[in-house]
Amino acid sequence: MSEKPPKYFIRFSNSQDFKNILEFYDLNVHTNVRKRQHELMKELVEDGAVVLIEDEKGKIVASSITYPHKATDKNGVEHVEWQEIGSTRMVLNGYPGLFDAMIAMQTLRSFLVEPPEEVFVARMHTVPVQNMAKKLGWREYTAPQALIDKQKKSVSAEDQSTAPPDINWFHCGVEALPVMAKWMEKSMDDNILVNKKTGEKIELDYSRSTFFKLFGPEIKELAKKDIGDVDKPDPTQNVRQRRDKWLKNFFR
Repeated sequence: MSEKPPKYFIRFSNSQDFKNILEFYDLNVHTNVRKRQHELMKELVEDGAVVLIEDEKGKIVASSITYPHKATDKNGVEHVEWQEIGSTRMVLNGYPGLFDAMIAMQTLRSFLVEPPEEVFVARMHTVPVQNMAKKLGWREYTAPQALIDKQKKSVSAEDQSTAPPDINWFHCGVEALPVMAKWMEKSMDDNILVNKKTGEKIELDYSRSTFFKLFGPEIKELAKKDIGDVDKPDPTQNVRQRRDKWLKNFFR
């Protein structure tokens, strides 16, 4: 009888995770992962805006954080302009599907819980990562200066990155959401991942995530939608308004 593959659990963060998440990033520094303000990270960890993959003993092997870039309107009301998928770091490499799971979960959670008025954005510096993101419906993006300035404010003064701030931006709008919802359905049904080089298998376990227990029906419904062509995004679509309209119709 063959041995069962080791399990790796994917879930969103809670307030007890902050110390371990900081330690994970400190121990796994990477030139393409910018250091962010600790107070901001603490707030986002407590808000559940960090997606984690951990082994059966609770050791973190991957983490990614969703950063809301906000603005205040003329009435003094704060709203999210962009949601940035950032600080994506993974040390469990070679298993196709792990990156996809993290990015799809983050984007779908943001869409359902705190959608931006503009689009979802991310900086992706390497071709392999860019290609994985494109498969999920992400496309190249010319970041406006306002977004570049807001991201800069979230970065720690200790950051030594010298990469030009206006390159390697990607975005996705509402058109890409069904693509990611379909991928999530497939991932949950077929959660055995095989290492491309070694042939070793692991199981990606969703049982510790309450996200799917709460929003499973919405994700299944979203996967059936055709909201438009990811290669021809509609720049006039307000993601937040589209979410509100869709949920209103969904719960009729």
